Amino acid sequence: MKNIKLVFTFAILLSFVTFNSCNTEEIDDGLTTTVNPDTNSNPGDTTDNPDNTNNPTGSDGEITLYTIHGENIIKKQDYKVTGQDLAYQQDTKKHQELWSLTKKIIPANYRTKMNEFLIYNGDVSGSSGFVIETKSDLSKWQMGVAINFTNDQKELAYTIIHEFGHILTLNNDQVDAIINEANCSNYYTGEGCSKTASYINKLQSNYWADIWEEFIKAKDTETAMESFYTKYSSRYVTQYASTNPGEDIAEVFATFVTRNGGVNGSSIAEQKIQLMYNHNELIELRNYIRNNLGASSTSRSNKKSILPAPGSWKKANTFGNPNKSHCSHKK
Repeated sequence: MKNIKLVFTFAILLSFVTFNSCNTEEIDDGLTTTVNPDTNSNPGDTTDNPDNTNNPTGSDGEITLYTIHGENIIKKQDYKVTGQDLAYQQDTKKHQELWSLTKKIIPANYRTKMNEFLIYNGDVSGSSGFVIETKSDLSKWQMGVAINFTNDQKELAYTIIHEFGHILTLNNDQVDAIINEANCSNYYTGEGCSKTASYINKLQSNYWADIWEEFIKAKDTETAMESFYTKYSSRYVTQYASTNPGEDIAEVFATFVTRNGGVNGSSIAEQKIQLMYNHNELIELRNYIRNNLGASSTSRSNKKSILPAPGSWKKANTFGNPNKSHCSHKK
């Protein structure tokens, strides 16, 4: 009888321990692997799963996808990868470094337009970064950074600034996704109809409208694009800017931020820089980025700037896809 009682008591204790262990950790739903995030000292750090055979396979170099929660990124999912990409996936310290740099470039009130952060291999598409809307109304965006293109800090800083320029000028405060091209009386970006006072509508209506028909014809071939750019090079801060108004304004923003001085001359390219200076909120953005990256007058003596010289970035003298208003990592 004593043995029976002991067995019964042990069974009760075992069931109690088992019940409590199921409640001390979150149930793994296949998306977030963070356990008890309220007490985790590093919310973006997650338990690496060496066996990722059940994870989705990305077709465009995807490695790890994070969701953005305020100041932190939380792993949403790892993609099925092998070899060097697996090493990139397991280097979560590097993921956090990339996110930290992104926060130095994009202030918190602008990061509310972002809800996802993707680490990917840029060799698949030849891209170092991209953005894409995650909500059809353009209120939320995903930013991707190619982890294998991050050794050059200046190039990396430019990439994030340029991609932020797309979110800044194509989000729902700037573009109305409900209005289709047929009903749009302003510049139609591809995502929607730009609002009258939007940055991109001002740029297109003032500095593209008079040569628009030539551009439409030229974008059919790279040879024609080269001729178009040669003819109108004084209108663009880089060759890449002549791809289309979407890439133009992102390059203008990147030049506006990285240039030490202000407007330099009266060319149309410089008038576009002046367009940035006409908006106090953009001047504040410029100051925020330059101060954080060591390029402001007050911080220059304290740390080395990682801002590149304007137009020194790798894709400055290339063309993008004229039919896409922003960069993509898709093949």
